[in-house]
Amino acid sequence: MSFNLEDAISKYRHFELNPTYVFFGLVIFVIYYWWESTRLKNPSRLPVIGRRWYELGNGKAKQRYLDDCLGLVRSCLEKHGDAFYLYTDSAYRLILSRKYVDMIRNEKRLNFIKAHAVRMDNGVKGFEPLASMTSDKRIVHAVAKHSLNRHLGTFIQPLNEESDYAVRQVLTDNPDYHEIMLKDCVWRMFAQIMSRVFINDKDYYRNPDWVHASSEYVELAAVAGFELRRFPKWAKPLAAPFFPNCRKLRSILHHINTLLKPLKESLDQQGLEDDPKSPLEFLYKQVRSQSEELGPMLIALCLVSYDGGAELFTHVLYSVLGNDQLVKDLRSEIINVVGKEGGFNKNALQNLVLMDSALKEAQRLHPESVLMLQRIAVEEVVLPDGLIIPKGTPMMVSGAHMLDASIWPDGDKFDGYRFYNLRKKADPSVSLASYNFTSTSPDQFSFGHGSQACPGRFFASYMQKILLCHVIMKYDASVTIPEEGASFQRGQSHVANPGLKARVRRRQEEIQL
Repeated sequence: MSFNLEDAISKYRHFELNPTYVFFGLVIFVIYYWWESTRLKNPSRLPVIGRRWYELGNGKAKQRYLDDCLGLVRSCLEKHGDAFYLYTDSAYRLILSRKYVDMIRNEKRLNFIKAHAVRMDNGVKGFEPLASMTSDKRIVHAVAKHSLNRHLGTFIQPLNEESDYAVRQVLTDNPDYHEIMLKDCVWRMFAQIMSRVFINDKDYYRNPDWVHASSEYVELAAVAGFELRRFPKWAKPLAAPFFPNCRKLRSILHHINTLLKPLKESLDQQGLEDDPKSPLEFLYKQVRSQSEELGPMLIALCLVSYDGGAELFTHVLYSVLGNDQLVKDLRSEIINVVGKEGGFNKNALQNLVLMDSALKEAQRLHPESVLMLQRIAVEEVVLPDGLIIPKGTPMMVSGAHMLDASIWPDGDKFDGYRFYNLRKKADPSVSLASYNFTSTSPDQFSFGHGSQACPGRFFASYMQKILLCHVIMKYDASVTIPEEGASFQRGQSHVANPGLKARVRRRQEEIQL
């Protein structure tokens, strides 16, 4: 019997859609789509820690992560071993122990930039600088690599000059003890100094309006971003207008773009002198055809430098200033090293080994995050021990071992001499580089590790040391720790308490810096 298309179609000419069937069909489709999109790919059958069987949704799992991420990760490592899935602030992520650090260090299929793009609030008005940080162009990364690292020595003098100006402006020349809010003062100093490095135009780096706006944006971006973590990616642009901090963030960014307008116009009309070491010139060359991107790019640089650098420096200050003997020994080292060199240079900064130790110890005890080496698998990856990481899997490595007493004696206490003493006791056949603040290893990887380690860490070391020299040599200070502690955990983030106060007074430094 031959097939007649017309007869087949005629059977359905009078077919009517039943609304009930349509409704249930859509419901089934949505449920299936949601299940497929959220289904965890777990070919290695790793433990999954998150929602308990009696809980509806992931809200409780997320709250446990936010309340005590460090304790949760430690418990999971103890109970489940070196690899497991954990529900974090918005999704399940593969968490690995330090055992895997060297296995993944140079694995290009585990991508750092794309992992951050997933977490960042790209597409939300006011968060454009964060999108710049995670762009495939990797311009922010390139600035550190090509402008800062290649010309490190040329930044020493401007860093020194602006550190001197910043501490006098913020901490004042008052010879009597007076109280300051420590974290706020550190952020103001960083905003001042980094504006000198990135823009090098007095109309900006000596402009209180610019310094305040850029630092306020960076601080508020973290708070506003944290508020949006409760929403899925598609809902964030819809939810943001209802949050005061998100609205304020948009307003600040608009003000920043207004402040930068004369600079953009000047660059478009006159261009820049050929100065390969200038971060601003490098940025402008990258976005010349789209000069509206210059503002977000500059703020992205501020985000990277203020957020991590200022946070660490706050931890350094309250840790160091709480030990009178350490302050005395640091002053002695500065006098002997910087004084002998006649000022700051590469050799002097490299030979501040006790200061280097104090910086590395503060970073060990107060890492920016409990979970580090954030990556996402752009292809399926099979590690040497057989662990399979499916394509699209977000992952992180636990840094809980950095506080572990089995690795670091009295690992929960600050010891500014720790790496200084390890360096002195080291076997002559062992490289001392592993004890440097800028070095990375499976034991300490706050700067990342391998091919995707932070390219700006060498510049960060210079800045931290120069600014710390100015503070320690020019001021007597003591810090008051609030009842709730000097720092606290907020999810995976380790945050210095904004309520920290210090009593400071100007002293006469023994040498001119």
